[in-house]
Amino acid sequence: MLIHKVKVVEKPGDIMMVTAYNAGDVNQTDDDPCKSATGDDICELLEQGINVCAINSLPFYSILEVDKMGECVVLDRTNSRYKNRVDWAMKLSEKDRAIKFGKQKLEIKVKYNPNDKKYGENI
Repeated sequence: MLIHKVKVVEKPGDIMMVTAYNAGDVNQTDDDPCKSATGDDICELLEQGINVCAINSLPFYSILEVDKMGECVVLDRTNSRYKNRVDWAMKLSEKDRAIKFGKQKLEIKVKYNPNDKKYGENI
């Protein structure tokens, strides 16, 4: 088996609008509220402690670092009317937390983009 060591080359962050939604709530998602656009079960991933987010401008499985929130993996999409917005998935039981979070302009860094070789180089 061949293993490559990869050095992450970090891109400077951008300021973007960040919102939160509750996975599992049909009023905030679609008729299959735990299923992401990639087919993953967001509700189960959140229970496992995996942060999930939605953004339209990056490929699935990209990893973002969101200021004040941490890292998340892009497994979902926002409504097409939202340009340059990150939507952070929260548990169904965290509605108050999502409401309190509201809309915030935060720094977003792309930690990994599976389609862009400039984010990693073999060392």
